[in-house]
Amino acid sequence: NTYLYTPAAMGYHTVNFVPTLRHTTYPAIDETNPELSADGKVVFITGGGSGIGRQIAKSFLTAGAKGIFLAGRTESTLQETVSELKSLSGSTDNKTTFHYATADVTDADTVEAAFKQATEVFGHVDILIQNSGYLDDHRSVSDSDLDDYWKTFEVNVKGGLIVVKEFLKQSRAGDTIINISSGAGHLPYLPGYSAYSGSKLAFAKIMEYVQHEHPDLRVFSIQPGAVETAMQAKSGIPAVDDISLPASYCVWLAGSRDADNLKGRFLWTNWDVDELKGRIDEIKEKNLLIHGLNGW
Repeated sequence: NTYLYTPAAMGYHTVNFVPTLRHTTYPAIDETNPELSADGKVVFITGGGSGIGRQIAKSFLTAGAKGIFLAGRTESTLQETVSELKSLSGSTDNKTTFHYATADVTDADTVEAAFKQATEVFGHVDILIQNSGYLDDHRSVSDSDLDDYWKTFEVNVKGGLIVVKEFLKQSRAGDTIINISSGAGHLPYLPGYSAYSGSKLAFAKIMEYVQHEHPDLRVFSIQPGAVETAMQAKSGIPAVDDISLPASYCVWLAGSRDADNLKGRFLWTNWDVDELKGRIDEIKEKNLLIHGLNGW
């Protein structure tokens, strides 16, 4: 069985943490803002050949990143994206360079090789965008195919863990990890989403631990929005957000000192960042925007 949802049915009406919900990029997170410059930074993006990963690469190009390294399973899409980035770069004054490697995040050897290549080329990776993910056929537990169900955890948990562990081997103080997650991990019951929801919740919690274990790093998990991608099409969920929103938001997280106050937390890209900054004291005092047990 497959299911169709409206944003309201998915619980979007329950996540108004701030008054204003954004659905596309806006001045406060615009990658053309010099205050958000990625000058001198190297960005490593998994799932970088298409969809959100490709758009994030474009935004970091606009922000003036020193280097962008893409990793993914399909060489043809990686080549297409690098070609597009080079073409876009030619129309700017940026000196960004681009490289890619084919890698399956569930295969530790290929991920290790990709990071080795990235560090050999650039010397150091400053920003990790963990964007790889898998959505199963979203059936009920009883109707699910066990292999397909477990693949969701293999990619979304084990795969993410492999990538983050490789990044940590070469990380240094001030570096940034952005986990492209999903609100499915904390929204109310979504029929057929137990595998996807459970895997996203698990890895978001792991990211909280990474932040505690590495307090000198900047670690974030984000709900990217309901944007038009192959995974979104498979889900049947209407695309109500522009793909520019999560891409610009990642540049803001990586470049804004205000975002330091949100380290280790789960954020929706839809939340207006200026209004979010207005709740910083409350977020810290009440330890909000982390995963836990309601009412405890």
